[in-house]
Amino acid sequence: MSASSNTINPWPFLLPALSLCLLFFLLPTLNMVILSLTTETGFGFDNFKLFFATPHLTQALYRSLILASSATIVASLVACPHAYFIVFCVHKKWRPLFLLAILAPFWTSFTIRAFSWQLVLSDNGVVTWFIELVTGFSVTLGILYTMNASIFGLALFGSMLTTFTLYGALVSIDHKLIEAASTLGAKPFHIFKDIILPLGLPGWLAGIFLTFIVCVGDYAVPTLLGGGLKPVLAQIMLSILKGTYDLSQAATIAIVLAMTVIICGLPIILYGFAKRRRFAA
Repeated sequence: MSASSNTINPWPFLLPALSLCLLFFLLPTLNMVILSLTTETGFGFDNFKLFFATPHLTQALYRSLILASSATIVASLVACPHAYFIVFCVHKKWRPLFLLAILAPFWTSFTIRAFSWQLVLSDNGVVTWFIELVTGFSVTLGILYTMNASIFGLALFGSMLTTFTLYGALVSIDHKLIEAASTLGAKPFHIFKDIILPLGLPGWLAGIFLTFIVCVGDYAVPTLLGGGLKPVLAQIMLSILKGTYDLSQAATIAIVLAMTVIICGLPIILYGFAKRRRFAA
Protein backbone atom coordinates (compact mmCIF):
# COMPACT_ATOMS: atom_id res chain seq x y z
CA MET A 1 0.00 0.00 0.00
CA SER A 2 1.42 3.36 -1.00
CA ALA A 3 1.97 6.14 1.45
CA SER A 4 -0.41 8.39 -0.46
CA SER A 5 -3.32 6.00 0.15
CA ASN A 6 -2.92 6.50 3.90
CA THR A 7 -3.16 10.27 3.60
CA ILE A 8 -6.48 11.67 4.85
CA ASN A 9 -8.23 14.07 2.52
CA PRO A 10 -8.71 17.28 4.59
CA TRP A 11 -11.33 18.91 2.37
CA PRO A 12 -14.41 17.11 3.80
CA PHE A 13 -13.40 18.44 7.23
CA LEU A 14 -12.63 21.97 5.98
CA LEU A 15 -15.71 22.30 3.79
CA PRO A 16 -18.21 23.11 6.62
CA ALA A 17 -15.94 25.83 8.03
CA LEU A 18 -15.24 27.26 4.57
CA SER A 19 -18.96 27.26 3.78
CA LEU A 20 -19.75 29.15 6.98
CA CYS A 21 -16.98 31.69 6.23
CA LEU A 22 -18.37 32.19 2.73
CA LEU A 23 -21.98 32.51 3.91
CA PHE A 24 -21.53 34.64 7.01
CA PHE A 25 -18.34 36.60 6.29
CA LEU A 26 -17.34 36.86 2.64
CA LEU A 27 -20.81 37.39 1.16
CA PRO A 28 -21.86 40.05 3.75
CA THR A 29 -18.51 41.79 3.27
CA LEU A 30 -18.97 41.78 -0.50
CA ASN A 31 -22.50 43.13 -0.10
CA MET A 32 -21.20 45.88 2.18
CA VAL A 33 -18.56 46.87 -0.39
CA ILE A 34 -21.23 47.01 -3.11
CA LEU A 35 -23.45 49.19 -0.90
CA SER A 36 -20.58 51.56 -0.15
CA LEU A 37 -19.95 52.02 -3.87
CA THR A 38 -23.62 52.50 -4.71
CA THR A 39 -24.54 56.11 -5.47
CA GLU A 40 -27.55 57.87 -6.90
CA THR A 41 -25.93 57.87 -10.34
CA GLY A 42 -24.64 54.29 -10.25
CA PHE A 43 -21.32 53.04 -8.91
CA GLY A 44 -18.39 55.15 -7.77
CA PHE A 45 -16.38 56.52 -4.88
CA ASP A 46 -18.68 59.48 -4.21
CA ASN A 47 -19.66 58.10 -0.79
CA PHE A 48 -16.01 57.97 0.28
CA LYS A 49 -15.34 61.46 -1.08
CA LEU A 50 -18.35 62.72 0.89
CA PHE A 51 -17.11 60.94 4.02
CA PHE A 52 -13.68 62.60 3.99
CA ALA A 53 -15.25 65.95 3.06
CA THR A 54 -17.57 65.86 6.10
CA PRO A 55 -15.82 67.31 9.19
CA HIS A 56 -17.85 65.54 11.87
CA LEU A 57 -17.20 62.15 10.22
CA THR A 58 -13.44 62.68 9.95
CA GLN A 59 -13.39 63.95 13.54
CA ALA A 60 -15.25 60.81 14.63
CA LEU A 61 -12.67 58.68 12.78
CA TYR A 62 -9.90 60.57 14.58
CA ARG A 63 -11.60 59.99 17.96
CA SER A 64 -12.01 56.28 17.14
CA LEU A 65 -8.30 56.00 16.38
CA ILE A 66 -7.27 57.89 19.53
CA LEU A 67 -9.62 55.84 21.70
CA ALA A 68 -8.55 52.49 20.23
CA SER A 69 -4.83 53.36 20.28
CA SER A 70 -4.90 54.62 23.87
CA ALA A 71 -6.88 51.63 25.14
CA THR A 72 -4.59 49.23 23.26
CA ILE A 73 -1.43 50.81 24.70
CA VAL A 74 -2.81 50.70 28.25
CA ALA A 75 -4.02 47.10 27.82
CA SER A 76 -0.70 45.91 26.41
CA LEU A 77 1.28 47.51 29.23
CA VAL A 78 -1.01 45.98 31.86
CA ALA A 79 -0.98 42.54 30.23
CA CYS A 80 2.83 42.18 30.11
CA PRO A 81 3.47 41.88 33.87
CA HIS A 82 0.32 39.78 34.29
CA ALA A 83 1.38 37.18 31.75
CA TYR A 84 5.01 37.22 32.89
CA PHE A 85 4.00 36.72 36.53
CA ILE A 86 1.67 33.81 35.75
CA VAL A 87 4.21 31.99 33.57
CA PHE A 88 7.45 32.55 35.50
CA CYS A 89 6.34 33.20 39.09
CA VAL A 90 3.35 30.89 39.58
CA HIS A 91 3.57 27.12 39.90
CA LYS A 92 2.08 25.14 37.01
CA LYS A 93 -0.78 23.70 39.03
CA TRP A 94 -1.94 27.18 40.10
CA ARG A 95 -1.77 28.80 36.67
CA PRO A 96 -5.33 27.79 35.63
CA LEU A 97 -6.65 29.42 38.80
CA PHE A 98 -4.94 32.73 37.98
CA LEU A 99 -6.17 32.58 34.38
CA LEU A 100 -9.68 31.87 35.63
CA ALA A 101 -9.49 34.90 37.93
CA ILE A 102 -8.66 37.07 34.91
CA LEU A 103 -11.33 35.51 32.70
CA ALA A 104 -14.21 35.21 35.19
CA PRO A 105 -15.30 38.89 35.15
CA PHE A 106 -15.73 38.68 31.38
CA TRP A 107 -18.30 35.90 31.57
CA THR A 108 -20.94 38.57 32.14
CA SER A 109 -22.41 40.64 29.33
CA PHE A 110 -20.23 43.40 27.89
CA THR A 111 -23.10 45.87 28.33
CA ILE A 112 -23.74 44.82 31.93
CA ARG A 113 -20.07 45.38 32.77
CA ALA A 114 -20.22 48.85 31.23
CA PHE A 115 -23.31 49.68 33.31
CA SER A 116 -21.58 48.40 36.44
CA TRP A 117 -18.58 50.64 35.78
CA GLN A 118 -20.99 53.57 35.55
CA LEU A 119 -21.85 52.90 39.19
CA VAL A 120 -18.17 52.68 40.11
CA LEU A 121 -16.89 55.73 38.23
CA SER A 122 -19.76 58.14 38.83
CA ASP A 123 -19.35 61.09 41.20
CA ASN A 124 -21.62 59.25 43.67
CA GLY A 125 -20.05 55.86 43.06
CA VAL A 126 -18.00 53.41 45.06
CA VAL A 127 -14.62 55.04 44.35
CA THR A 128 -15.81 58.47 45.45
CA TRP A 129 -17.42 56.99 48.56
CA PHE A 130 -14.20 55.19 49.50
CA ILE A 131 -12.01 58.27 48.98
CA GLU A 132 -14.36 60.40 51.08
CA LEU A 133 -14.41 57.69 53.77
CA VAL A 134 -10.60 57.60 53.96
CA THR A 135 -9.81 61.31 53.58
CA GLY A 136 -12.95 62.87 55.01
CA PHE A 137 -13.07 65.34 52.10
CA SER A 138 -15.76 65.65 49.46
CA VAL A 139 -14.31 64.78 46.02
CA THR A 140 -15.56 64.77 42.45
CA LEU A 141 -13.91 62.33 40.07
CA GLY A 142 -15.18 63.82 36.83
CA ILE A 143 -14.22 60.66 34.92
CA LEU A 144 -17.60 59.31 33.84
CA TYR A 145 -18.80 60.40 30.38
CA THR A 146 -15.32 61.31 29.22
CA MET A 147 -12.81 59.81 26.81
CA ASN A 148 -10.76 58.59 29.78
CA ALA A 149 -13.68 56.50 31.02
CA SER A 150 -14.03 54.90 27.58
CA ILE A 151 -10.30 54.16 27.48
CA PHE A 152 -10.52 52.62 30.95
CA GLY A 153 -13.46 50.37 30.01
CA LEU A 154 -11.94 49.16 26.75
CA ALA A 155 -8.49 48.68 28.27
CA LEU A 156 -9.94 46.29 30.85
CA PHE A 157 -11.25 44.00 28.13
CA GLY A 158 -8.13 44.41 26.01
CA SER A 159 -5.84 43.52 28.90
CA MET A 160 -7.59 40.16 29.21
CA LEU A 161 -7.17 39.43 25.48
CA THR A 162 -3.51 40.45 25.44
CA THR A 163 -2.74 38.55 28.66
CA PHE A 164 -4.07 35.32 27.20
CA THR A 165 -2.28 35.64 23.86
CA LEU A 166 0.97 36.63 25.56
CA TYR A 167 0.56 33.81 28.09
CA GLY A 168 0.25 31.31 25.23
CA ALA A 169 3.50 32.55 23.74
CA LEU A 170 5.43 32.68 27.02
CA VAL A 171 4.27 29.32 28.32
CA SER A 172 5.56 27.62 25.16
CA ILE A 173 9.12 28.84 25.79
CA ASP A 174 11.41 25.94 26.63
CA HIS A 175 12.72 26.59 30.14
CA LYS A 176 15.90 24.75 29.20
CA LEU A 177 16.85 27.79 27.11
CA ILE A 178 16.57 30.02 30.16
CA GLU A 179 18.43 27.53 32.35
CA ALA A 180 21.21 27.22 29.79
CA ALA A 181 21.56 30.99 29.48
CA SER A 182 21.67 31.33 33.25
CA THR A 183 24.26 28.58 33.55
CA LEU A 184 26.44 30.34 30.99
CA GLY A 185 26.37 33.50 33.09
CA ALA A 186 23.62 35.54 31.42
CA LYS A 187 22.08 38.20 33.63
CA PRO A 188 18.27 38.28 34.15
CA PHE A 189 17.99 41.39 31.98
CA HIS A 190 19.82 39.73 29.08
CA ILE A 191 17.73 36.57 29.47
CA PHE A 192 14.60 38.68 29.18
CA LYS A 193 15.95 40.74 26.25
CA ASP A 194 17.47 37.90 24.22
CA ILE A 195 15.12 34.98 24.97
CA ILE A 196 11.82 35.90 26.59
CA LEU A 197 11.10 39.09 24.65
CA PRO A 198 11.77 37.73 21.12
CA LEU A 199 9.84 34.51 21.74
CA GLY A 200 6.94 36.26 23.47
CA LEU A 201 6.69 39.14 20.99
CA PRO A 202 4.38 37.35 18.49
CA GLY A 203 1.81 36.65 21.21
CA TRP A 204 2.04 40.21 22.48
CA LEU A 205 1.56 41.64 18.98
CA ALA A 206 -1.39 39.31 18.36
CA GLY A 207 -3.04 40.57 21.54
CA ILE A 208 -2.40 44.18 20.53
CA PHE A 209 -3.96 43.59 17.10
CA LEU A 210 -7.04 41.85 18.56
CA THR A 211 -7.49 44.59 21.14
CA PHE A 212 -7.28 47.32 18.52
CA ILE A 213 -9.87 45.55 16.33
CA VAL A 214 -12.31 45.33 19.25
CA CYS A 215 -11.73 48.91 20.44
CA VAL A 216 -11.89 50.75 17.12
CA GLY A 217 -15.35 49.42 16.31
CA ASP A 218 -16.87 49.26 19.78
CA TYR A 219 -20.18 50.99 20.45
CA ALA A 220 -21.26 50.05 23.98
CA VAL A 221 -18.36 51.45 26.02
CA PRO A 222 -18.15 54.88 24.30
CA THR A 223 -21.92 55.18 24.69
CA LEU A 224 -22.29 54.05 28.30
CA LEU A 225 -19.00 55.32 29.76
CA GLY A 226 -18.11 58.03 27.26
CA GLY A 227 -21.62 59.44 27.20
CA GLY A 228 -21.77 59.79 23.43
CA LEU A 229 -21.27 63.57 23.60
CA LYS A 230 -18.32 63.27 21.22
CA PRO A 231 -19.29 60.20 19.18
CA VAL A 232 -16.96 57.72 17.52
CA LEU A 233 -17.64 56.22 14.10
CA ALA A 234 -19.47 53.16 15.43
CA GLN A 235 -21.97 55.41 17.22
CA ILE A 236 -22.54 57.53 14.10
CA MET A 237 -23.05 54.42 11.98
CA LEU A 238 -25.69 53.07 14.36
CA SER A 239 -27.44 56.46 14.55
CA ILE A 240 -27.62 56.49 10.74
CA LEU A 241 -29.19 53.03 10.70
CA LYS A 242 -31.69 54.05 13.38
CA GLY A 243 -32.43 57.42 11.78
CA THR A 244 -32.24 57.85 8.01
CA TYR A 245 -31.43 54.16 7.35
CA ASP A 246 -28.95 55.17 4.67
CA LEU A 247 -27.34 51.80 4.03
CA SER A 248 -24.79 53.21 1.58
CA GLN A 249 -23.48 55.73 4.08
CA ALA A 250 -23.42 53.17 6.91
CA ALA A 251 -21.59 50.68 4.66
CA THR A 252 -19.08 53.40 3.73
CA ILE A 253 -18.33 54.01 7.40
CA ALA A 254 -17.94 50.26 7.98
CA ILE A 255 -15.50 49.96 5.06
CA VAL A 256 -13.52 52.94 6.35
CA LEU A 257 -13.27 51.26 9.76
CA ALA A 258 -12.21 47.97 8.16
CA MET A 259 -9.54 49.67 6.04
CA THR A 260 -8.34 51.56 9.12
CA VAL A 261 -7.84 48.26 10.95
CA ILE A 262 -5.98 46.77 7.97
CA ILE A 263 -3.70 49.79 7.57
CA CYS A 264 -2.93 49.99 11.30
CA GLY A 265 -2.32 46.24 11.47
CA LEU A 266 -0.15 46.17 8.34
CA PRO A 267 3.15 46.53 10.26
CA ILE A 268 2.26 43.52 12.41
CA ILE A 269 1.25 41.50 9.34
CA LEU A 270 4.50 42.39 7.56
CA TYR A 271 6.47 41.49 10.68
CA GLY A 272 4.82 38.06 10.70
CA PHE A 273 5.64 37.45 7.03
CA ALA A 274 9.24 38.59 7.53
CA LYS A 275 9.66 36.28 10.50
CA ARG A 276 8.25 33.29 8.59
CA ARG A 277 10.56 34.00 5.67
CA ARG A 278 13.53 34.23 8.02
CA PHE A 279 12.70 30.85 9.57
CA ALA A 280 12.10 29.32 6.15
CA ALA A 281 15.50 30.50 4.98
